[in-house]
Amino acid sequence: MIVITAPTGNIGRPVLSQLLESAPAAGEELRVIVRDPTRLPDTARGRVEVITGSHADAKVLDRAFEGADAVFWLVPPDASRPPHDGYSGFTRPAVQALAAHGVGHVVGVSALGRGTPVADRAGLVTASLAMDDLIASSGVAYRALANPSFFENLLEEADSIRDKSVFTDVVDADRRAPSSLSPTSRPSPQACCWTARGPAPTASPSSGRRTCPPTTWPAS
Repeated sequence: MIVITAPTGNIGRPVLSQLLESAPAAGEELRVIVRDPTRLPDTARGRVEVITGSHADAKVLDRAFEGADAVFWLVPPDASRPPHDGYSGFTRPAVQALAAHGVGHVVGVSALGRGTPVADRAGLVTASLAMDDLIASSGVAYRALANPSFFENLLEEADSIRDKSVFTDVVDADRRAPSSLSPTSRPSPQACCWTARGPAPTASPSSGRRTCPPTTWPAS
């Protein structure tokens, strides 16, 4: 059983789509946690078990993780909460449920930056890395998809680009800035033969972006 969180979002939707194609051949069943089941794609209807609610809710997670072999974990953005609370606070009930139900594998969405000089003071990146450590502490085989940025972040600049043909950012003008449409090219929750525990950068050296040094979390 593979559990997919945020299955109607910009990342979770293509993850669900890929697993709908590949999981049946591997004999894997799918379960999703979703606030509004009507937003699920038509291709998923009748083919996935639906747990309605928030994946920040301990009771919802207890139902969703029962009998699960793997989880795709994604924390939805929430600008109303401080970064650490938004990531680790949101994830803490999941960590307890992972341990309680003996879930073996988790693939999560995180950020590049581990091992860099500013890793401890980089806002959302720092919060993401703390979330990774928290999940790894549960004892699962955890892979964090370490993304440089997301194209959806450009939506904040959409009005300026449309109305003024201007895009602004606080980086060196000649610095390459790779982004991820959907980080699904790295370890899949379906491929549960892997046991590595560490970040998996989704930006290659050819992108011009410095990736994280290889890191693994200590065994619990």
